[in-house]
Amino acid sequence: MIKPFLKYHIKDRWVLKQQEQQLRDRTQEPVLVFTMAKVGSSSVYHSLKNQSSIPCFHIHSLSIEEELQAIKICKEKGVYPGSRSPVFMLHKYLLEKQENYKVISLFRNPIERNLSAFFEAFEIHMGVPTHLFKGSLQDIEAAFYQKLDHSYCKDWFDNHLKDGTGVDVYEHAFLPTEQAGAKAKGYTIIKDSQVDVLVLNSNLDDALKSKLVGDFCDVKDFTIKNVNVTEAKKGAALYAEFKSYIRFSKSYLDDQLESKYMNHFFTKEEKEALYEKWLTI
Repeated sequence: MIKPFLKYHIKDRWVLKQQEQQLRDRTQEPVLVFTMAKVGSSSVYHSLKNQSSIPCFHIHSLSIEEELQAIKICKEKGVYPGSRSPVFMLHKYLLEKQENYKVISLFRNPIERNLSAFFEAFEIHMGVPTHLFKGSLQDIEAAFYQKLDHSYCKDWFDNHLKDGTGVDVYEHAFLPTEQAGAKAKGYTIIKDSQVDVLVLNSNLDDALKSKLVGDFCDVKDFTIKNVNVTEAKKGAALYAEFKSYIRFSKSYLDDQLESKYMNHFFTKEEKEALYEKWLTI
């Protein structure tokens, strides 16, 4: 527990102090990498933080109540939170003062995001880290259905981005007018009175994502460097084994794929490909 302890109580305190000073002394609009979990947002955040002087922050919610509840759950489970949240200072220095800011928000198909999210919090769900797990794939499958919030992904833009910023992505067209055979470009920029939002498909080519983020934040020669990739962690072998093992019923896939979220961001062909890949044979 020494490493999580040191990170949470020493490193994260130091990072938050630096970020608070950046907010106070800012000469550029702050950028919130404000997005659902497990869509590649850590890579965007750390790359932007390391390659610019822009005050930037990585969050999955702007709700103070939700952050306090997440901390409570971690304490009850005996697990340190992944990091200290900047949400409290963002309310104090940015939102309450109605200052302008930018948001980068990514999305991903809910099947793969849900699998990645479950393994990111494997110890919380299963009671042990992946490398100490002695159970079966069937045990993991049962916990996946019972313990994961399966509505999180498809409801995130309503429950978090809209509630936090007032921006409703569903009021802004994303897909081509004629979907049949057309390929979505995978991004859009929404301009609001207080906030500009760059919405990105996490599966876009890294070179294109780098250009889009760099242009949006006015950072020259910006390059996204990948971090926090589930497949590269200690539990990578178990994660890969579980992804090869699990397939889903049509009712589960219908619930995940026939939604406002999917219909807004994904073409008919993309949805059909997900059915073909994940449907129980």
